[in-house]
Amino acid sequence: MNDGKIIIDRIMAEADKEIEAFMLEGKREADAIMKAAEEKARREKESYRKKAEEEARKARAKEISGAEMEAKKAILQEKQDILEEIIAEAKKRLENLPDAEYAKVIGSMLERLDESQGKEIIVSAKDKARLADVVKEKGYVLSDETRDIDSGFVVKNGDIEYNYSFDAIIMVQKEEMQITAAKILF
Repeated sequence: MNDGKIIIDRIMAEADKEIEAFMLEGKREADAIMKAAEEKARREKESYRKKAEEEARKARAKEISGAEMEAKKAILQEKQDILEEIIAEAKKRLENLPDAEYAKVIGSMLERLDESQGKEIIVSAKDKARLADVVKEKGYVLSDETRDIDSGFVVKNGDIEYNYSFDAIIMVQKEEMQITAAKILF
């Protein structure tokens, strides 16, 4: 029976060696799988990090672009406000000219009028006295009517009226005046 025991021991030893070899091979395969999984996880992590950085860069760029746009809008608005103030100041200065200078400005405007528009000139109640002489001198007739205008005049030809008040002229010429003023200011 001793021989049987030796054979059994030998079979057991070979089985143990095979088990150990399988275990070693299994460990190697498990290590390789773990290493490959760790490498894949590292690559994915790096890919996600790069994507996150790119998204953050895009978000910053978008935010900066938006801030720049808002700054440009604010600057443009400030420039428009300055131009509005300049136009308002110019109008105010024209309206507050001494009577002789104001009459001279109106006289100059009357000289450039197309007489086919009419000969009857309507002014505000406050301008009637200070413009009577210049209107007559330029060959026009000062109307008995008045208009609610701050400055300037209205030419009447029958039922048709042409508004040459400073407000109307400024409104029509505003864009051109803004471009001219912008060139000077900016």
